[in-house]
Formats: sequence, structure tokens, C-alpha cells
Amino acid sequence: MKKIIFTMFALVVANAAMAFNPFGHQTIAALADKYLNDKTRSEVKAILGTGMVEESVWLNTLRKSAPDTKSWHFFVLAENGKSVTTDANDGVVVLEKNIDVLRKRAAHTPAEVKDALRTVIHLVGDIHCISHIHIDGIQATKGFQFMHWNELEGKGYKAWKSQWYSFWNNAFCNRHSFFSPQYYGDDIDIYANAKKAEYEKGTPRFWAENTGEDVVRALESFSPGAVVPTQILQLQEFNHTKCMAKASYRLAALLNEIFK
Repeated sequence: MKKIIFTMFALVVANAAMAFNPFGHQTIAALADKYLNDKTRSEVKAILGTGMVEESVWLNTLRKSAPDTKSWHFFVLAENGKSVTTDANDGVVVLEKNIDVLRKRAAHTPAEVKDALRTVIHLVGDIHCISHIHIDGIQATKGFQFMHWNELEGKGYKAWKSQWYSFWNNAFCNRHSFFSPQYYGDDIDIYANAKKAEYEKGTPRFWAENTGEDVVRALESFSPGAVVPTQILQLQEFNHTKCMAKASYRLAALLNEIFK
């Protein structure tokens, strides 16, 4: 059986500003596609002209041509952890708007429906990325630098600078980049499938709040300026894998409901 939780590769930490990173988004789309029913898969392919994996990072391509869309990738929660924002540029509001376009697709042009579907595919991934949830009153959720070191090397103390964003976006996905998105998605499915029925429930605002709970738990392990053993950071892969599974199952359930 494939193992994903304690793969003992060095953490790869690279700078990026996209949730999960392209491979992560492709993996979420691949696992979601596995649970689309035949009618939904056919409709999705007809709208996109290709599959979800290929279109899963489309929204990131708008960053250069439409930099005002950058805020769409982030989700702000109130101090009590609730999603109550009405900001038109907040990710949850943008996600809700595009879900509505898909539900009322007969009233929209094919181009509008295609863009809405590509946006939904991407933002359902983003809303489950720990570094893309900002909680009012918790400054650390907007990003910070910390240090990590490998206590197994036996060569004395050596620390590396890391960033909150790049850790969550890249570290764990990059450890599995030698897989195909489908193969990595199957691995995640093995780990999380027992809770699929539980995970796939809810609305975008519930999903944001649910990820916010994971954010708070993660901040119990490391915080701004902390020096954390790499072996402790590796335990965060449980959170990361769970979030990817939730994104995949929820995306599939949402699309199956929209295109029923």
C-alpha cells in the first residue's frame, strides 16, 4: 500500500502565492473527478472542453492580466471564526457568486459558464488551504516567518528560514510530485475515504470555518519566530492531507448537485 503520511523526504520549501501549488490543485481535481457521476462528468467536459485537472489552475493565470483578482484566493473569518463577510472580493463571496452562475447557467453565455466552473474548481481548493484563511484578530494567519531544523542529522543545530504560505502551499505537495495527480489523489483517498460522507457536507462558508479550525490547531505547533524541529512540522501532513481530501470530496459533491 502506498504511504503518504510519513514519507521521509526533506521538506521542500519554495516561495509561491497560490494555495496548494499547481500540482496540489491538479490532485484535488483528479480525486474529485473520480467521484463525479457520469452525467456530471459529461457536462463538465462539455463546458470546459477538457478535464478538471487541466483547468484547475486557470484562475491563477489571471494574476498577471487581472491583479485585482488576487484577493479572490483568500478567505477572511471574523474573530469568532465565522464567515460573515460581504466583501465582493473575498474568496467565499466570489465562490458563491460563481456557484450561482453554474446553477443558473441557462441565463449565461457559454464563456461565462466556463469561467465560473474554472473558478469554482480552483476556489474550492483554495478554501481548504490553511495559509489562505485569514482570521480577524490573529495576525499570524496573514503570514509569518519561522525557523525549522532537522534534529535527526546529528550534526548540531542548523536552522532554515521558512514562510507560513510556502510551507502550506508547497512542502507536502512537492514531496509527492513524482506521482501523477491521479496517483496522489488515490493515495489521499486511501487515507480519508472512511470519512468521505462526513467531509463532503456543507456550504462554502462552513468549509471556510472548518478550515479555520485547522488553522488554529496548526498555530498551536508553530508561530511567528518559532524554531521548530522538522520532525514536528512533518506531523502537519495529517492536516494538509485531510484538507485536500475535504476539498476533493466537497468539489465532487457540489458539482454532482449542480448538474443533477
